[in-house]
Amino acid sequence: MPLAHKLKFSNCIIAIWKTTESFDDLKKESDISDIHTFKSEKRKKEILSRNLLLKEMIPEAELSYNNFGAPQINSSDNISISHSKNLVAIGFSKDKIGIDIQNISEKALSLSPRFICERNLNNLSIEKATLLWCCKEAIYKWYQKGSVNFKADIFIFPFNLKASGTILANFRKEKLSLFYYKIDTFYLVYLCK
Repeated sequence: MPLAHKLKFSNCIIAIWKTTESFDDLKKESDISDIHTFKSEKRKKEILSRNLLLKEMIPEAELSYNNFGAPQINSSDNISISHSKNLVAIGFSKDKIGIDIQNISEKALSLSPRFICERNLNNLSIEKATLLWCCKEAIYKWYQKGSVNFKADIFIFPFNLKASGTILANFRKEKLSLFYYKIDTFYLVYLCK
C-alpha cells in the first residue's frame, strides 16, 4: 500500500494511502481478527487499509470510537478518518479535526437536494456538489457529537471553485474555515480548530 500523500500544515498532518492490494494481501499485513464481521469486501479493505495506515503513522495507536461514532486514539492527538474508492485519509492534530475525501462523481449531485438548500441547487456542477458534500462531512466529523442536519445546521458561504483554497462556513452560528485540495479526481477537505 503506497503512501500517496503526506500533507503537513501548521496544526495538523494528513496522510493519504492508495489501496492497490487485494483483500488477501491486506489481511496478511493486518492484525485484525474480526474482519469477517464486516459485510462487503470493499468495507473490509477500507478497514484493513485504515488500520495499516494508522500503524504506519502512529505505531502504538489504538483506535476506538466515542458514543457518537467519532474515532479516537490513545494519545494526545485527535484523529479523523475518511475513505473514498481506493483512498484512505487520516488526519492527526492536537486540535479537534475533521476531514473528508470524496471521489468527484455524479452521486453527490444526485444526493444534493438532501444536503443543500433548494435555492442553492441551480447550476450546481458535479465538482461543486462533491466539494460541498466534503465540507459538510468534514464539519460533521469535526463536531464529533452526531445529530447534525446538513441543510439546517451548516451554511457554506459562496465560493469560486479552484484546485485548492479556503471555504468559509457557519455551523450553528460558529464561523469555520475549511481548507480543500483537489487530488486527481478527489477532493480532500479538512477543518482543524
